[in-house]
Amino acid sequence: MHNFMTILSQLFWGVTIGALSAAFETLAKGALVIGGLGGAGWYGLQWRRNRQKRDRDDA
Repeated sequence: MHNFMTILSQLFWGVTIGALSAAFETLAKGALVIGGLGGAGWYGLQWRRNRQKRDRDDA
């Protein structure tokens, strides 16, 4: 019976750690995607502002 409980305990911890690892990985990927989209949007706004400023200075 002790061996059976040991196996169940290891299985429980394996599943728990696996689930936590998958959840963390998903959150990390989501943060990277949001950061990438935010950075691209910020870069696009800066590029547009600089282009408008350049067009005003040329006119």
